[in-house]
Amino acid sequence: MTTMTSRLKIFLPLFLILAAAGWYWLMPHYSNEDKAYYVSVFCTLPHHDNSRSITDMRRVIEGGNSDYALQKIHFQPRLGEQVVSAWQALSAEQKAQAGADAGQCRTLLSAALH
Repeated sequence: MTTMTSRLKIFLPLFLILAAAGWYWLMPHYSNEDKAYYVSVFCTLPHHDNSRSITDMRRVIEGGNSDYALQKIHFQPRLGEQVVSAWQALSAEQKAQAGADAGQCRTLLSAALH
């Protein structure tokens, strides 16, 4: 029985460390460039209907690919959802400011994402 508990004391922390490392490795990490691109795309779209924001962002990002492009840009839904969530977290006053000025929109959303 003591060998079982001593093995458990060794393998449990090792398993937890490996699980945490695997979780971190599998989680998507977006570059600041990707975030800025998605924010700028979002700020060019009308924000009257939040349910269409993801669809509209996908259309703009993937629609910008040329047929002959060697490296096509693929829409990343999780990053799009993060941008929409950041927009929804803004106050009504901030949304009004962002709607009036695309530069202010990019500033507010970029700050909310970081």
